[in-house]
Amino acid sequence: MSHPLQWTAPQPYWRTGQAAIARPGLVQQPQILRFATDDFIEQLLSTLAHDPASLPALTAQYETWRAPHVGLQPNPQAWLERPASRLLPVRRKLLARAQAQSGLPALPAPPSTTHPIKLYQPVHQRHYLVAASLVCQTAGLPDRTVDVARQKVSFVLRRILPTGPITPNAALPVPTHLQGWTEYAWVSDEQQGHWQEVPAGLGKPLPTEERLSTFPARFTDLQEQARRLFVGSVPVGRREVYQSARMKQGVVASGSGAGAQAAATLAQEQAVQARRVQLQSEVLSAWLAQLNQARDLQMQPVLNIYLRVAFNEEGRLTASRTDKTKVDAKALRRLRSQLQLNTWYILLDLRAWLSDHMPGYLSWLDGLASYTRGALPPQSDWVTWHTLLQTVQTPAELIEGSNLPLIEGDASADLFAVNQVAIDLPDALRRIGMSRGGRTHSQWLEGALSGDPAFATVPFSMRPSEEPTWTNTLPRDHELTRWPDFLFLLVDPWHDVPPPLSSTQAPANDPADYPVERIQKRIADLMAFVPATALDLTAPVPQPGLASFQPSDMREAWYVMRMVHERPDCAPFEGTLLSAPTEPFQLASFFDPDAPARPIRIGLPVDISPAGLRKFDRNTVFMMSDMLCGHIDRFKGITFGDLVLSVLPWPFHKDFDVKGKGPCKDNGDALGVMCSLSIPIITICALILLTIIVSLLDFIFRWLPLFIVCFPVPGFKGKKAP
Repeated sequence: MSHPLQWTAPQPYWRTGQAAIARPGLVQQPQILRFATDDFIEQLLSTLAHDPASLPALTAQYETWRAPHVGLQPNPQAWLERPASRLLPVRRKLLARAQAQSGLPALPAPPSTTHPIKLYQPVHQRHYLVAASLVCQTAGLPDRTVDVARQKVSFVLRRILPTGPITPNAALPVPTHLQGWTEYAWVSDEQQGHWQEVPAGLGKPLPTEERLSTFPARFTDLQEQARRLFVGSVPVGRREVYQSARMKQGVVASGSGAGAQAAATLAQEQAVQARRVQLQSEVLSAWLAQLNQARDLQMQPVLNIYLRVAFNEEGRLTASRTDKTKVDAKALRRLRSQLQLNTWYILLDLRAWLSDHMPGYLSWLDGLASYTRGALPPQSDWVTWHTLLQTVQTPAELIEGSNLPLIEGDASADLFAVNQVAIDLPDALRRIGMSRGGRTHSQWLEGALSGDPAFATVPFSMRPSEEPTWTNTLPRDHELTRWPDFLFLLVDPWHDVPPPLSSTQAPANDPADYPVERIQKRIADLMAFVPATALDLTAPVPQPGLASFQPSDMREAWYVMRMVHERPDCAPFEGTLLSAPTEPFQLASFFDPDAPARPIRIGLPVDISPAGLRKFDRNTVFMMSDMLCGHIDRFKGITFGDLVLSVLPWPFHKDFDVKGKGPCKDNGDALGVMCSLSIPIITICALILLTIIVSLLDFIFRWLPLFIVCFPVPGFKGKKAP
């Protein structure tokens, strides 16, 4: 005979009379148990074995580190100190008699709007379990036998939001009941997962909803009735994933018809968006970094291109930012050389992206016998894209003239000609795909600075004779023959290179935006203008990074959990059974200000004298390649004073003079190194640097009074008395 099934709270929560009237829905709710030690499983089993009636004392309640929840005191030895199994019935009878006289333990107070439940993370030394009983609706509510080979018991975590459109600017109320709230199920996908709206009245999980594991915990109640709990660990540690995930409202049906069409449309939109995100992460982000390197917040040239005479004794710039006579031409050329090297690599990444996702447009561009700005691609969906790229045009004054151009008109010093400057971005993309000296520009750039003498061994410079690595034994253009043979700057510190979008095409500016932020918007939003119809959606794309996902709602989320019993062999007559929801709760972040602090003790070396430190083994190894070894050797002659002088203004400023060394070698062979370090010394240095950095940044954050508190430890000496 088969009886109807029901999910209930654990048996120790069952009450009758006034206690049941005071908490009418409690008996149907799974309960959240809270533990403040890492041996929480042992504590649960010990409680069930010794005194299961005290289980409600473990119920999760409102707490902060200032007002911690007082529950059962953990006793790690209780599990080992249990009485002999033959005496357990006697012990239970004594407990039953005592409770008959004094009554059952009081149930915890329900959460309120001022004291809601918040679950903290394991790093805060808190662990939480959700527990419930699966019983038959017959006399005594006996536990239901579960065939683990054909049935499954799990639980689901759901996010809840007020029913209706999502309004991120309005604060979420504290849910006292779920009327007027909509549940969202967690659905895993190829990215990180998303929240899918659950239709109202659906009495089972969504087909793709994540099921979290449970395990049985058996005990005997005071009436000598064998009982079993289904218990699952609450994944509080995944709070950031849950909090930042996207939300999808409505359920997309599968199969044929409108549902299949909607699913196909959604899949295509996601494929297009994935390629746009790849463009942003691999190309546009580096382009924006170029802008920060060349300009300040006001879109003015950076200060390090000006002569010392442009500054007063206090290091403040007194000359006009537009006075070219106060510009240090050598510093400007050096900065432009750095920008040019970075631009070549950005062009390579953009060309690779076009080769994968817009190969037709790139083939047309490469097929031009000579590039002119009047030539337009044959397909209409390429024209808008091509026109936007053409907007990034090299200003005429940047190419040549009297206003600090790239080609300065000095035949004895200029190593590039006017026709070697790309006129716009499509022209630069076409040139970066060409060859020089038997190798493609891509091969020259990929092999540069790798230590191979067949490629460039020092960073690119428009005038190598001005660099510390210059030697008169080589031709003046020796290194330049190992770099691409054209110039093109996406950003210049002196001249304005137009961004691809106009101010009307880019998103509206906020009045508080800095001028440089307005230009950055006109670069970053280029991804939105990628023509979807021109994309080849067959080429693979990497999974977008988490930073590219825009959360649907960043307000502190509310969650509930439900227990699930699935019987696929019994469908459709006796299918899935879903429990009532738990009390709504929130998940605390890692740096929640109310979270308890796990006690952490770090013992530093006691005897820090040379005699004491030499006793420690140096068994922490750093592996360095020949290239990294060469760079480390370059800085061996740099002192702390050199570091300070390099950041001070005139008249104290002094540039680095770091000679190029190349990779480490031994008799001409590449030589890597293994370095063994002393962890105690590293730890001491880390503490000292932390103190210095906190002190330096105090003028911004004003956090020094909140940083540290020290208590004296009498008699704690570094050296013991002989």
